[in-house]
Amino acid sequence: MQVQIAIDTYDDLFSDFDIRDYRERFFSNDFLGELKMRTNRPLDAKPLAIKLVIPSDERDEDSEAIILERIRDFFAMRLERNKSKKRASLITAVKFEAIGLIFMLAANLLSRFTADFLRDFLLIPSWFFVWSGLEKYMYNIRNLDKKIRFYGVLTRSSVRFEGREAR
Repeated sequence: MQVQIAIDTYDDLFSDFDIRDYRERFFSNDFLGELKMRTNRPLDAKPLAIKLVIPSDERDEDSEAIILERIRDFFAMRLERNKSKKRASLITAVKFEAIGLIFMLAANLLSRFTADFLRDFLLIPSWFFVWSGLEKYMYNIRNLDKKIRFYGVLTRSSVRFEGREAR
């Protein structure tokens, strides 16, 4: 699959509010949104080729080398960040589940020695933690899986600049 994005200058790839060097600038939400929209089709096993089309008289090989490296690093960083978020979400969910189970065990043990109202009272937080843990994982995981898949495809994609003649 090939995606072509036309830009007038290299600055179109970066935030208008960030005037730093290409090595440090943030990518624009417009550029990232366009990539997401253009790759919205089901991402399959075919390699993705991203072609950034720029007027030939605007091209600068040194700037292109810096930008291409930044794009690859950005995709890889986002992929790793979303994988980390997924792991953190799983760990949080497991902690909530464990706390809920501890409350359930405590309620069961205490019900043998004390009144049933204490058991009933401890079952409330136990169910809260069990269901909250499942909810945190189930809702977060779907979005994170989409992002991991998207940035995984972008990380494996080829990105290049191509000149076009002025009309």
